[in-house]
Amino acid sequence: MSTTIYLSIFDAVPTWVMLAPILLCSIVGAAIIIERVVFFRRINHDYSLVLAGCLESVRSGKTQEARAFVARYPGPISEVIDGFLAALSGSGAGPRIISDLSSGAIRKIERHLGSLSTIATISPMFGLLGTVSGMMKSFSGLAKEGQFAHDLLARGIAEALITTALGLIVAIPAWIFYNYMVSRVDGFVKDLEYVANALTDIGER
Repeated sequence: MSTTIYLSIFDAVPTWVMLAPILLCSIVGAAIIIERVVFFRRINHDYSLVLAGCLESVRSGKTQEARAFVARYPGPISEVIDGFLAALSGSGAGPRIISDLSSGAIRKIERHLGSLSTIATISPMFGLLGTVSGMMKSFSGLAKEGQFAHDLLARGIAEALITTALGLIVAIPAWIFYNYMVSRVDGFVKDLEYVANALTDIGER
């Protein structure tokens, strides 16, 4: 099989095939970023004050009132406190219950983090694939038409540049927001550790 036949394989691949994965990554990435930003804003509370407020009611024997107070501050960390209070009024709240509740909270806080990292990684790769495809189309045009292949050459180079640019346009914001999400997750995990340690101390009393 000659080199010309290998080059012509890429001629059958339309430009939209190279653009579609990048556009899909951009849509999914934007949806993840918006959902996580809204989620982090919704659960951004001072959990030391939340914990202090509900424990004041617990000391007075008003567990249901404490749960109603915690319900004003939605989020997975508050759900850990509420789960602890529910167990406290039931069969007792041990370290195992707090550990299970904390594991579930961490999963909710870290949700979609890996997906955004994957999008940031593969978007420029899709752009690179489009670059290769575009350049192969240009070389195929030169091989078939020689010095008269100006249009084919221009189309191939345009495809290469467009896919490369779009891949980077998707990847750069994805990496920025991924690092932002990692820093926010670290902050919430520290809040969760503080809450879990405080609840463990109360459960052992």
